[in-house]
Amino acid sequence: MEKKKGGELICMRPDSIVEARFNLTRRQNDILDMVFATIENDDKYRYDVDVHKYAELYNLKDKSSIYSEIKKAVKSFEGKGFAITQKISEKKENRVYFSWFSSIEYCDGEGKIIVELGQRLKGLMLEVKRAIYYKLEYSINFKCIYSKRLYFYLKLYEDTGIRFDNLDELRNKLECPKSYQKYSLFRKNVLEPAYEEINGNSDISFEYEEVKTKNKVTAINFKIKTNKPKISNKSLLLPNNKDNEVCATKEGKCTNEEEKCHTELINKVKSVFKENIKAKEAEFILNIANGDINIVKEKYDIISHMKKVDSVVATMIDAIRKDYQAPKGKEKVGSFNDYEQRSYDFTELERQLLGWDKDDVGAEFQQLSIK
Repeated sequence: MEKKKGGELICMRPDSIVEARFNLTRRQNDILDMVFATIENDDKYRYDVDVHKYAELYNLKDKSSIYSEIKKAVKSFEGKGFAITQKISEKKENRVYFSWFSSIEYCDGEGKIIVELGQRLKGLMLEVKRAIYYKLEYSINFKCIYSKRLYFYLKLYEDTGIRFDNLDELRNKLECPKSYQKYSLFRKNVLEPAYEEINGNSDISFEYEEVKTKNKVTAINFKIKTNKPKISNKSLLLPNNKDNEVCATKEGKCTNEEEKCHTELINKVKSVFKENIKAKEAEFILNIANGDINIVKEKYDIISHMKKVDSVVATMIDAIRKDYQAPKGKEKVGSFNDYEQRSYDFTELERQLLGWDKDDVGAEFQQLSIK
């Protein structure tokens, strides 16, 4: 879905697709970004992608080579797809397989790609409630394929500032070759190029720490930071009904009327909770729900029936991120631990939301566990 802000192209990619394991080349990923920026929430499944428009975003003196590379990438999409695992219960899960496109063709001499999407895949692409936003110019100019993949992964955790990955799982997610089981090669060919390209060339920067077990690196602890003004969900989404109001902003500054609208929406979020939550927590939850108060209501209704909730704020974040679903029929109501979750340190997360300094947390800060 293309969004305009200051004349720049903004791209949306749902985290369900970001987290899916896929193995695409740089230019295939570029095509995906172009498709993400082109599709709309409409009844269409066939779209014309104007390559001319996106070619201008490449930081290249001679942009003519882009067209031949894109044409070659279109041909190489044959047989390409991915799978998503959907957790049904603690012991059951479904694995769904997708082809990226029902059809895709490059129109020679026109600088145009015609793509046709399956209905279910398009639905995934339009999952704005679980979306991340980024400028298209960032991702298409990363030269290393691992920079692209790692950028998307880290953007998902930009709100918490922390991502903790088991090394084997991370290599698997990034589709690394078997030779990268040797950590020195993984660091040289994945972490170091991504560090150089993402830091200073995008809207985030990151540091990483090696976590060792018996002198062997077994996990990576990422610390993510926004180094440019974030793209505001409030400025990208438009109101579609009275319960789903989001104020549009100009250059990040709200008018008095817009500020009043936003304050009213924060109060609506607070009123959903029986617990007394802070305005900053309510705003954070609203942003995670991409401004949709109905999502907040739906997920709170689910967690309010759980047997055990360690932190209502952190649980709400997980419920929205993981799209918790209410039990059907006569199934028993689940507990918090029945749902697949991120490895949050709930105390630390809530303190971050409330603006506590990490130095104040001291010895109480707990290391996130490896999943």
